[in-house]
Amino acid sequence: ENAPAGKTFGDVLEEVRPKYREGEVAKVTFVGGNPRNSAENATVHNFLTVERYSSISSSWSVVLNDASWDTRFYWSKGSRGQSNVTLEWHIPAGTEPGTYRLRYFGHYKKRATLFRVISVPFEGSSSAFQL
Repeated sequence: ENAPAGKTFGDVLEEVRPKYREGEVAKVTFVGGNPRNSAENATVHNFLTVERYSSISSSWSVVLNDASWDTRFYWSKGSRGQSNVTLEWHIPAGTEPGTYRLRYFGHYKKRATLFRVISVPFEGSSSAFQL
């Protein structure tokens, strides 16, 4: 697997908008890895999370993951061994206003030696956006 020139796995290719409303779709595209690489590795339990920022604790908390009906994960294999991953959050009515972000978790294959390939974990995050 390869990342495009000047990019690394988990880098954002197409960023979220700064603001969304209920009923809209927050969407971000990353430099990705084949999802099978993560399926072979028991350390990753989610491909994506939707996280909300708390100004009280100054931290992010997971509100949804890839098991949610409101999230989507799309993998596409591009040319020259490059993969793109697009995450979507279909924002339902009644979602609490606030600051959110989408996070991506994956693995890419890297040749360690002539006969050995290893799976390397990575993650990426969208910019924060308002709802």
